Order: sequence, then C-alpha cells, then structure tokens
Amino acid sequence: MPDFLDEHASRLLAALERGLPLKLRPYDDLGTRAGIAEAESIATLRYLRSRRAIARIGAAFSPAALGYHAALGALAVPEDRVETAAAHLEDLPNVTHVFELEDRYRIWYAIATTSRARLDIAETEIAAAVKAADRYRVLPDEVFKVTVAFDADGAPEPSDSADVPLATVLDRDEKALVRLLRGELPVTERPFSALAITLAECGYDVDERWVLERTRELVASGIVRGFGMTPRRRSEPWRSALATWICVTDPAAAGTAVSSFPEVVHCYTRRVPGAGSAVLALVEGPDRSEIDQTLARISTVADLDAPRVVYPIREFKRAPMRYFAEGEG
Repeated sequence: MPDFLDEHASRLLAALERGLPLKLRPYDDLGTRAGIAEAESIATLRYLRSRRAIARIGAAFSPAALGYHAALGALAVPEDRVETAAAHLEDLPNVTHVFELEDRYRIWYAIATTSRARLDIAETEIAAAVKAADRYRVLPDEVFKVTVAFDADGAPEPSDSADVPLATVLDRDEKALVRLLRGELPVTERPFSALAITLAECGYDVDERWVLERTRELVASGIVRGFGMTPRRRSEPWRSALATWICVTDPAAAGTAVSSFPEVVHCYTRRVPGAGSAVLALVEGPDRSEIDQTLARISTVADLDAPRVVYPIREFKRAPMRYFAEGEG
C-alpha cells in the first residue's frame, strides 16, 4: 500500500470505529474526522475493499427488534467430518457464523430464525444433516455483556433484556430498505441516493431523503445498532477463547466481575447439568499468552477457580443475517 494510502487508511479506520455518520454525504463527514478530503476518503475505502482489508461497510442489526430469534449452537462431530459439516452450515442463509473450536463440540455456529419454533426445527435439521453425535445450544440465564466485537448480526441476544427493543412492525417499503442495508453500503458520494435508485428500480416509490430519514429512524429505534465496518475474515481465530467458570457461589456477582474486563466481548451465565451455574465469556487478546494472563486476572478478581478454556481453530463463515427473505413465515 502506498505511504499516503497507509496513512489515510489508518485515520479512516480509526474514524470508522466511532461509526459512520448518517448524512447525505457520510464519507465527506468521515473524511473530515480523519483530516482528509471526501474524494480521498472514498478512494481509500474502495482500495481497502479491493484488497479485502475490510469485508463490508454497513449496518449492524438487532435480530430481536426485527422479530428474529438468535442462538449460538454447537455440534459434536468427528474431526474427519468437520469440513463437511462446516460446508453444510455455510450454505444456510440464516446461519451467520461458523467456526471450529478445540473441543468435543468442534463446530459452533450462530443462527437466527423468525420464531422460537423455527429455531428448534432448524437446529434439529442441522444436527441430522451433519450426523452430529450430540448438539448444544447456549441458552443464557442472564446476559451481562454483548458487544459488536463479535459482529452483532446473528449473535445471541437476551430475549428479556431492557436493552433489546420490542419487535417492530415494518411496512413493505421499510422491509425492502432493511434487505438493502444488510448488504454493503455503497462507497459513493451519496450512498443513500444509490439505495433509493435501487429501490425505485424495484418498484418502490421512495427517494434519497426517505431512505436517509428511515435509516435514522431504524437507528433511533434500536433496530439498527449502528453503521461501521466488518473486518475481513481473521486468519488467526486463536486470538479469542471461550472460557467457562463453574460457580459455587453467586453467579450474578461472578458475571458482573467477569464482564467488567475490556477483553471480554461476550459474557453470560447458564445452567450446567450436575454442576449448578457457570459463567461463559468470549475473551479476546493479541495471542494465547496474553489471553491466558487475562483469564488468570479475571479468575483472581472474580474469586473463581481456573476456567475451562477452548480456542478456535478455524473460522469458516462470518456474514450478516438475511432479513425478510422470500418464503419466511
């Protein structure tokens, strides 16, 4: 990458971490934050996309606010069937994440459906299709922390949390806008105008101002958590770990303590048959050594025994959820 692009890229990515401005010319505002002109902002982002440094610029949705039910599941499959099972999951449009862990439950996935009943059916069908010896679903008793670091589309959501808005009824035009926003936001001077043109070509009577205003309303209502970038698929998934602490005392106090660490991007408690309660956390760090040190600090602060730790081996899929697809009930 040329030196000036490298400098501009660093500034733009830092600015994007604070979210994309919802303006008629968002990349102009983004460039202003980064101290570069709009044309350079657009050119740099296009370059980063072409080099696959970033996978997507777009919206992160709350599945629950759209009436979807999300879960994190796992499948016990032998090592020689891991790739076959992962390939099956990759082809399912309502599965957003697929990765392999160093665990008996080797394949983990995030899934979202339009009802709890459909979720049960989908997971039963998945387990049968991949001939899993066993399956596992994370059913959190209490969620302490869910961040966008896991690419919120498709991530588990608490069904009764005050932070999750109630499912919102959208009209035909708004559903069409959601379908567009779940994809890539155009990197052009007026991206919302480009979306309006696409909708108009599909028979919707909307314009640029309508698209921008409705998008802002989706953010204000909590349906859209924000706009930003999705980094490319990580080649080193071991930069995160899933840790499980068995709690012999108060799991709520332990969950609060664990979730207070900035390295923890997901944290919730769940029941463990025969063992009471446990705190599960997804912990990130630059390498295994740093993660292990973080886990030791967490155990000390939370007054917990050493956790059971499993590390990811491969990431097969990370994609935004497809909302309001044809044929959904």
